[in-house]
Amino acid sequence: MIAAPRYAVFASPHGFGHAARTSAVMAALHERNRAEFEVFTTVPTWFFDESIAGRYRYHEVECDVGFRQQSALVADIDATVEALGAFLPFDDRLVDRLAQRVQAAGCRAVLCDISPLGIAVAERAGLPSLLVESFQWPWLYAPFHERVPELVGLSAELDRWWGLATIHVQTEPLCWRDPVRLLVGPISRKPRQGRSSMRIELEIDPGATVVTVTMGGYGEDMPYLDRLREMSDLTFLITGADRTHRQGNLLFFDNQTRVYMPDVLRASDALVAKLGYGIVAEAWHEGLPLLSVSREDFREMRALEEFSANELTGFGIQTADFRAGTWIDRIPELLACERRPHEGDAADEVAQLLEGLGATS
Repeated sequence: MIAAPRYAVFASPHGFGHAARTSAVMAALHERNRAEFEVFTTVPTWFFDESIAGRYRYHEVECDVGFRQQSALVADIDATVEALGAFLPFDDRLVDRLAQRVQAAGCRAVLCDISPLGIAVAERAGLPSLLVESFQWPWLYAPFHERVPELVGLSAELDRWWGLATIHVQTEPLCWRDPVRLLVGPISRKPRQGRSSMRIELEIDPGATVVTVTMGGYGEDMPYLDRLREMSDLTFLITGADRTHRQGNLLFFDNQTRVYMPDVLRASDALVAKLGYGIVAEAWHEGLPLLSVSREDFREMRALEEFSANELTGFGIQTADFRAGTWIDRIPELLACERRPHEGDAADEVAQLLEGLGATS
């Protein structure tokens, strides 16, 4: 029997959006050619198990920095610069060691979701690389250059590596368009089960009205939970909690509990979420009304706000409104919005590119 083709994957651990996008591409590639993977990241293994359980080997490696966060809605710029200074330039011994692992595994190509380290490893291993992104870190760092001049040189180093990718793919919703790069639609993971079966799994009444509240892969203080408890006619699913438990009409999930968001969204009637690529792409696929929480200090927000306004029903608020809990009064308005699902499988487009790239290596 011919062995399944193997690919190396470097997925940024900044939130779960990059890992969600990567998981969708890996699942699509496995469907195409039974592919298996060597995954290099610090994203928890359970996240990948949701999509490709048994089809990968995990290597715990910090492959990207992005932003260090004080909380889901507040970045720590000083800590970010310190982490980037330790990350760049890459340690030759680390790159050599990872390249040897990739070669020993028989990988055909390297998939990088905004991870520059993956491109360096591909170069050292003599393999083609495919970069997937909806923004680049230097573009996000630019507003902080005056305050933190060290970011200028660090950004240039990141740009240098991204310029070496064999294929560079941009995905909607997109922050900045490079016309020489291939553009594809939103990449999202596919639901695995139906609305009714997911509600049974979550022990939610089939006729309940469900609102999911998520700040991505981070927690955020919510001092107004009593107000949500008072809305006893609604059920709230809240991620990023300190532990997984149930309190009346509130279901809390910590970040170590397996919560497959595409299934959660299918079981929900509305979504309250911090704007981020993964949640927006999966809400777009499901067509779920979205109350989006934006950040004024984060350059990616404008693109996500515009995409959400044009492609999703619902409305947006700023960080201060979320923290104050004023959005709670608008939940009936959110639930009155139309559900508008979308078709499309950009993950398969990228998988096809990666398959072709690996066939030529």
